[in-house]
Amino acid sequence: MNNQDSETRIIEPLAKFHAQVYRNGRIAVPKNERDYYRLDQHDIVELIIRKYKGDQIIGRGWFLAQLTVNGKLTIPIGFIRIEDVIGNQGLKIMRALRSNEYKLISEEDEKRLLSMLSNLDN
Repeated sequence: MNNQDSETRIIEPLAKFHAQVYRNGRIAVPKNERDYYRLDQHDIVELIIRKYKGDQIIGRGWFLAQLTVNGKLTIPIGFIRIEDVIGNQGLKIMRALRSNEYKLISEEDEKRLLSMLSNLDN
């Protein structure tokens, strides 16, 4: 297995384009993209938004939106970042669940974990 196979890669989407964000979070799907995929007013599209600073991605968002006239749609204001809701510890737990990760723990670790769980119930 080469190094590239062992690393997680981002699978690029069906269509990828640069868009300017206008007032109130509005963007427009370019006409050539709408024509190619036969998108029309009222069609629902799934979008992943990436915000760049130079070459670095500094933010991401995902949402569904319905196209309006001329392929316009509105980015929902206040989309939720999962780590903002569940915190970094919750995010670590979700990642561990997805990867089926486990580790051996000490008696003290077990007490701390059980204490955290009992605090969640209160």
